[in-house]
Amino acid sequence: MSRTNCAIGMDVVPASFKGVGFWCTDADIEGGRRGAEGEFPFSEITAYADLGRKIRVYHLTAVFREDDHVGDASALFLACESPGPGILVHPTRGVTMAACRSIKVSDKLEEAAGETTAEMEFVEANPVGTGLGGLLFGLISSPLLTVSSASFQRDYRPVVVSQPWRGDIINVAQTLVQAVATTAHQVLPPDAPLSEHRDILRMEEVANDDGLAVNPVNVDNALSNGFVTISSNVIDPVINFNIMRRMANLATSAQRVPEGPATESVEAVLARHRILAAVGMAEAAMSRKYAYVNEATLTLDTVMAVLEDEAKVAYDNCDNPLFLEIRKYATQFSKMMNDLAYRLPGLVAVDFSGGVHPLVAAYTIYNDAKRHRELEPRNIIDANGRFGPLVTGIAPV
Repeated sequence: MSRTNCAIGMDVVPASFKGVGFWCTDADIEGGRRGAEGEFPFSEITAYADLGRKIRVYHLTAVFREDDHVGDASALFLACESPGPGILVHPTRGVTMAACRSIKVSDKLEEAAGETTAEMEFVEANPVGTGLGGLLFGLISSPLLTVSSASFQRDYRPVVVSQPWRGDIINVAQTLVQAVATTAHQVLPPDAPLSEHRDILRMEEVANDDGLAVNPVNVDNALSNGFVTISSNVIDPVINFNIMRRMANLATSAQRVPEGPATESVEAVLARHRILAAVGMAEAAMSRKYAYVNEATLTLDTVMAVLEDEAKVAYDNCDNPLFLEIRKYATQFSKMMNDLAYRLPGLVAVDFSGGVHPLVAAYTIYNDAKRHRELEPRNIIDANGRFGPLVTGIAPV
């Protein structure tokens, strides 16, 4: 039997919740529709009114068989008791935002010594109307943004810098706030709540009023609210990722200012903006569905580049709390993305040493000429209807 026809284990990945990994022996999902049912006395007439989708419930049974099975089970128990929802990597159903309703850890000391089991029930915790998209600051349980905000409000001090450098610092902050406000306004739907329109107006006030932009709290609120507005109104994770990446790239350079408080203030606003964008990129990256492993790892590398740059800046500035939180966030994000990429097929490149017809290429790569359309999006077809010498496609499984 060919491997293509053998699905055992191909779509099963190690599970995890809030970054704590475990192996499942049983996994199921419960869902359906809610409805109001009508049954009328002395009548054959019935009625049903659809009230929407039921909330999804996940039941998982985990087993720990390593030497430190008691400690490993305790780590999962504490993660399930921790406040707020978190990322659940389901062994067969992918990644979702979930909250743990209950967990029961069992040690059968006589019948199964050296083994601990855990029975868990999770409920989905995605915002209404969105999948994993539309979230900011929630997919990874981390105090990174709280620490980043405190670091920014401590180091952003244009009031202690003399002119004309004070104006340059404020101009950097206002440029970033205006960019976020403009993007938020572009993605805001016409029927958005008035509160979101007011948030954008307040952001534009900070972007245009030097007196407001000199205050770190005003700048911090404007940037944070702007990123939340963007993320909550862009449902497509691919579009959201590209927007966040563009936001991160806006803060890669700034006007030169003298060393000291002026430099600290500029670096503070750039770091705050890029960390907000990096978190937005990370959450959008984990919300996507990937066709092959290279696509997921490339996205991972893009986000990690931003996080590593900011970790280096924090390290150079001796900002130890921020440096440690960035590293913790990066580690957790990297683990979750690798879990996502674990079961994806890779790419394959075949050198045919000359032009080749798509049917021939498909038959060579997949042993099925009818799959030629899977190759066409990734390869250039010349005027003769042939691919170039190097043909790229998703690796057969």
